Amino acid sequence: MNIQDIVVSSRIRFARNVNNLPFPHLLNGDEGKLQEFLNTVQNVCASKFDGDIYTVSDMKIGGEVCEGADDYFLNMLIENHLISPSLGRSKFGGAVISKDRSISVMFNEEDHLREQCILDGFRLREAYERLLEIDVTLHEKLDIAYRKGLGHLTACPTNLGAGMRASVMMFLPALDLCGDLRRLIKKFASEDVTIRGVYGEGSEATGFMYQISNQAAVGWSEEQIISKMESIVKELCMLEEQARRAILDRKKIDLEDQIMRAYGTLLFARVLGSDEFMINIAYVKLGISYGLLKLDVRAINKLIPKVLPYTLSVNKGKILNPHERDVERAKIVRSALIACKIQ
Repeated sequence: MNIQDIVVSSRIRFARNVNNLPFPHLLNGDEGKLQEFLNTVQNVCASKFDGDIYTVSDMKIGGEVCEGADDYFLNMLIENHLISPSLGRSKFGGAVISKDRSISVMFNEEDHLREQCILDGFRLREAYERLLEIDVTLHEKLDIAYRKGLGHLTACPTNLGAGMRASVMMFLPALDLCGDLRRLIKKFASEDVTIRGVYGEGSEATGFMYQISNQAAVGWSEEQIISKMESIVKELCMLEEQARRAILDRKKIDLEDQIMRAYGTLLFARVLGSDEFMINIAYVKLGISYGLLKLDVRAINKLIPKVLPYTLSVNKGKILNPHERDVERAKIVRSALIACKIQ
């Protein structure tokens, strides 16, 4: 079983709050402790990683990154899971994001702090260790709200305790096509593990991509959360591999035809819509797992965020209309598929 073909990325997220500072939605901006809090967060982050500081107002303007494109830069960060959609609605929010985009420390989102680390592949423990180093220093410098018997105090009661979410992004085409995911969603929900779309609660799965995370942290230690998630992920990987073999046995010619048509579309299309790209790249990834296509799956995974709608405009440095985005996407995908062939 090759877990790295199924697990796209791993994320650890901490929710933290500061004593004697109103929750973010109650802030009015003139609290003396607010600026002290922001300065401390920025100084701690600067001491731990090389990053950039963005406020919500800066992100909405976009500045020189994408001239005249209000909200484009902000939405690009949301597309890439570097900030949350709710941060964009914050009055005094922002984020410190590492240059390599593995670390993002959001401030004044739902909680005063939402720290996260995202790494490629199945690396929950490594993500936890990286984030813990930052979190420990923030605890030393700030009066973090913590109560014995409750743990970390958070805006949402489901985050009480460890205040930690461990999640993985998984590519589960066979379980989706077989119709087994609905049953698994119910099964894992009873174990405080949730299976959601790409952008979490309320979002849809695109390209057979699903986010699996612990649902509650109350009464769970960090080690218990990570161990539970590792066990669930391994189980899902085993079930996905079984489903892939079953589909291939039942529909070999039809499935191979679908895969090769998808590859041909991506390789030769001159105009490529976002939805069309996502479904076809999913079948290409499935073809890689079957050995039908000799392509680097890691390069394919890195390609996906580069051709998202807002990201295309920001990287181009100007607002692209829908047709221009589709043309630009087709060009990038074409080049990437040629470049990631394994000889």
